[in-house]
Amino acid sequence: MTIPKKFIFSLTTLFFAAMLIFGVEISVEKIFPELQPQFLSEVTYDQIEWYQINRSFLKDYFPSNEKLVPEFKPSLARKQKTKNTFRILCIGESSMFGVPYQMTANIPGMVRRQLHHLYPEKEIEVINLGASAINTNVILHLTKEFLRLQPDLVLIYTGHNEFYGPDGIGASWLEKMIPIITQWKYNIRNLSTIRLVQSFGSSTSQTKSLEENLMKQVSNGALVKLNSNDAQLVFDNFERNLAEIIKAYRQFNIPVIVSDVTSNLQFSPFVYDSTYANEYSEIRSLTAAKKYDTALNKFNSLDQIDSSNAYQQFLLGSIYLGLNDFTNARSCFESARDNDLLKFRAPGKINSIIKNVCAKNAIPFFSSDSIFQLHSINGITDTTFFWEHLHPKANGYYLIANGFVEKIQQENIFPSLPNAKKLPYNDDSLYISWLDRAFADVSMKNLTSKWPFVNFSVPQHFYVKADPVLKKIVDDVYAVGKVWDEGCYETAQLFWSRGNIDGAITTYRAVIEEYPYNFYAHYLLANALSQTGNIDQAIRHYTISMNSNPQYPFPKLDLGLIKINKGEFDEAIKVLSEALLIAQKEQLV
Repeated sequence: MTIPKKFIFSLTTLFFAAMLIFGVEISVEKIFPELQPQFLSEVTYDQIEWYQINRSFLKDYFPSNEKLVPEFKPSLARKQKTKNTFRILCIGESSMFGVPYQMTANIPGMVRRQLHHLYPEKEIEVINLGASAINTNVILHLTKEFLRLQPDLVLIYTGHNEFYGPDGIGASWLEKMIPIITQWKYNIRNLSTIRLVQSFGSSTSQTKSLEENLMKQVSNGALVKLNSNDAQLVFDNFERNLAEIIKAYRQFNIPVIVSDVTSNLQFSPFVYDSTYANEYSEIRSLTAAKKYDTALNKFNSLDQIDSSNAYQQFLLGSIYLGLNDFTNARSCFESARDNDLLKFRAPGKINSIIKNVCAKNAIPFFSSDSIFQLHSINGITDTTFFWEHLHPKANGYYLIANGFVEKIQQENIFPSLPNAKKLPYNDDSLYISWLDRAFADVSMKNLTSKWPFVNFSVPQHFYVKADPVLKKIVDDVYAVGKVWDEGCYETAQLFWSRGNIDGAITTYRAVIEEYPYNFYAHYLLANALSQTGNIDQAIRHYTISMNSNPQYPFPKLDLGLIKINKGEFDEAIKVLSEALLIAQKEQLV
């Protein structure tokens, strides 16, 4: 057989093999449609058709034997955008997701609340697409799904999980050499044929051990030196991914705003070379005793001073901080963060990459890290704005959210309003529910009680002060035995019955922020506002409740009573008659 014939024969064989694989794939898809999970499902709430995010969609990006798989929030977006709808996607990792909070006390929730306050005439949707443990490998692959939501703006806060997220430091040698293979691998995993084969070997009898946690699972304890080849490969991959993510939205003329990431500089490194650890105890004691000059002299006399040793740099930073040398203190703390061998905090190089990629692509950028530095004592971040090593408290999320809002205005995506002021940081104005606060206490205590945290305690401020009834509600929501909005209704009812009607009002408003056409939340809020004498606001929310669910009689009944008190008898008769007809039809009377 001549060479051309061999070539033609080989091509023909490959063609028929490809056609066979394609045919099998199409057949499996038709026979087993349930094998293909949908990113979006269609639901109807309050007479409106919505897309709902599939919370468990991320499981394909993690090995099938892993017992803890991150989830999205169950966000809603109108299936049909109105002319007035402006949809914002918030993309990132656990900090964008809002750990340790549930709903409104996070970046997307506060961006939405500020924009609703500043531009009440617009219907602004803010979709939280953050998730714990994912990185830009996953975010890039999900971009085609995210685009189905037809965003008008994309906000990105990502960079902490590049080492330990899917196919980061744990990627195969071939993927590290040819990074595009990671995306091909994800595409192959999505094939129905592959899913069918995997289903025969899967087990549903997995149980969670109390000793396991997501941080341990995703990192597998892998240690990484800052200047290693592995670290450089991660940095290079992050740069490529971020540029591709931005490009994917830019090609559809969708504006993108990107922030760098920030973390707690005064958090002691998780893992470091402890060869000379015995020499550090005296320095620690001197520093604790505020004998900083003596501690510095002792440090300089160490047998081995290593600028890449994370703990040495952390000690030196603590000494400089005590000596009020804040410039050197910050430099040492940054070095300690970067050289931590367990890289749960993004090294400074990640932020440099973010800034450079944005500059090259003319993408609006702002620095959350600089904002935190500006608001931190002596310009060095600590637990004022952070729970632990990197997850902000609500006041920290507030700073990042405001950074995004200000950049939105600077880019004229929404016009600046010279006389309008952003909402101040407090629970009532931002609609942060007590449940979110108490949930965060429980969530963070659980997180920091496991590896890699050692002797690290997080003070609780809300849960610890609650009575057993309130604690039970929080525990049920945390254990996923009760959904968030149900927990909100129960806590609000308790607050109201105990005379804390303002707490109930804030909680109802929090639910409405997440579910803006929820007839029941609007009805309960209207009742509370009526009770406090805010009649005009009560009428507004009764009306929204009636429009969202015309077959629910109670807002009509209560609105009719208000109309009688206002002397508007014709309108009262109209709504009361409607309420009576519905009640008779539903056999409520």
